[in-house]
Amino acid sequence: MSTLKVHTAVPFFVMGVAAVIVSITVLVWKQWGPTMLINETPSEPLGVYRLVGHDSREYRRGMYVVFPVPRELHALVYGRHWMRNGIPFLKELLGLAGDRVCIFPDRLEINDRPVGPIFSVDSNGQSLPHHPGCFVVQPGYFFAASQYLNKSFDGRYFGALALSVLQGEARPVWTF
Repeated sequence: MSTLKVHTAVPFFVMGVAAVIVSITVLVWKQWGPTMLINETPSEPLGVYRLVGHDSREYRRGMYVVFPVPRELHALVYGRHWMRNGIPFLKELLGLAGDRVCIFPDRLEINDRPVGPIFSVDSNGQSLPHHPGCFVVQPGYFFAASQYLNKSFDGRYFGALALSVLQGEARPVWTF
């Protein structure tokens, strides 16, 4: 009768080498690789995005942009659990300097083009901020909103923000 010898040292060696390779890859990626984001909110396509920094003059309408939730909205956004604490917004840049934004009681228009509805309450029946009226986006500011999801919490509820808060453009890598 023959006996089968099992070499347990080989799997441990392979696992050790794999751990070293993964560790080196992570360190190299953190130092020189692009910043990757995972969008887990349905207001824009779910998936993985690469964050690309720009000078404020390089931003264009139609780009997905990333910016922090304004401090005055933290209790609303994070308190109602629309996003996990600290997660920034990822929205489409729809308005830049000179664009006319109109927030009506029931809809949003930019340069007289309908963008989507505006709601007075969220999906749980809680009131949403509402600032009706028209304004022109001033130099150094942007207006971002979702055309992907009508119930997105975005600029239609809080207005234009300074370009200086933008963390960068979010370029889709893999979305679904």
